[in-house]
Amino acid sequence: MNSFYLEGNPQEVGAVAGNVKVGNEINMITKWQSIEYITSQNFDRRAFSLLNCITVVPGALGAFRRQAVLEAGGFTTDTLAEDCDLTMRLHKAGYIIANCNDAISYTEAPETIGQFLKQRFRWSFGILQSFWKHRDAIFRTKYKNFGKVALPNILLYQILLPFLAPLADLLLVVSLILSGLGLIVADPTHIILYYFIFSLVDIAGAALAFAFEKEDFRKLVWMIPQRLVYRQLMYYILFKSVRKAVKGEIQNWGVLNRTGNVKTA
Repeated sequence: MNSFYLEGNPQEVGAVAGNVKVGNEINMITKWQSIEYITSQNFDRRAFSLLNCITVVPGALGAFRRQAVLEAGGFTTDTLAEDCDLTMRLHKAGYIIANCNDAISYTEAPETIGQFLKQRFRWSFGILQSFWKHRDAIFRTKYKNFGKVALPNILLYQILLPFLAPLADLLLVVSLILSGLGLIVADPTHIILYYFIFSLVDIAGAALAFAFEKEDFRKLVWMIPQRLVYRQLMYYILFKSVRKAVKGEIQNWGVLNRTGNVKTA
């Protein structure tokens, strides 16, 4: 755990998030999720821990101070992301949310597209519910980096920008088609070059996350099909979640099929 959190009163630490890895990399969809856990979830949590604005202590590996949980109101059932909601309430109660990268657990990731969509829809819908529930804290200096960094980050990078991202992919395809037909004056090699440079930057960022996690760099090759397919699935999940939230429809927890294919390193 970062020494920053040990300098003050340890009672200030309300919860500690662990390092979750995918333990059943048996096919492409689970390999993609493994990359996401390394390059997004765990990497982001490392950065947010320095600012004390982690928004989710994962259910797969997290420790909570009993007194802090009771003070924050315990676990609630009004969102589908009770770990996210509780973490946010701990922030609002003034507790520190720490991170411990040396505490590792291996989770069983969904092994089919259908199961993956079911799980991620619950996550996405639950985060939207939690964000809306705690919207009163956004940009409020009273809540420090939770209000000034964490909540704006959810709004910008998990809600607004993902809505615009499909337009960038669409414009790329349309530009290549129109350029090939001679309907616009543009060099398709330039378009492909810019996309290639963007992909290299993306892979470089992922490689940095892999270095921090001491993961096998050969796994990065799976990023190429991941970026072409996985991202489209995430767009669909977000659109479906927002549409359901706007319509005020109720979503249940859902059940995932477990296979017991987790293997630890």
